[in-house]
Amino acid sequence: MITAEDVAEQLTQARATASMSRLDFAKIAMTAGWITAAEAKAWVPGNAMPKIVTDIIAQHIEGADRQAIAEINALGQMVVNRNDLLLRLLMAVKKVTDAQMDAHFGIAR
Repeated sequence: MITAEDVAEQLTQARATASMSRLDFAKIAMTAGWITAAEAKAWVPGNAMPKIVTDIIAQHIEGADRQAIAEINALGQMVVNRNDLLLRLLMAVKKVTDAQMDAHFGIAR
């Protein structure tokens, strides 16, 4: 018998391993209205970050070195992980629910 705890653990594991390419995430973010088309086009090759990402880093990550590392990661990572701190902060800012983001990452509930 599958318990609620089993289901919760499966969801936690799915989120821990879910990821997608920055290209795919940029398309989702643009379609959802989180970033503009111009921002998506500049972000995919790693030339610039969307304004919302720079704002999140400036507002939620303390210290110049930590902010610089976050910016380098945002520009250099080719994969967006479901449980990434910046993604969770984006969700909070844009009021995206776990279920909505899970759907983007193909996590079934």
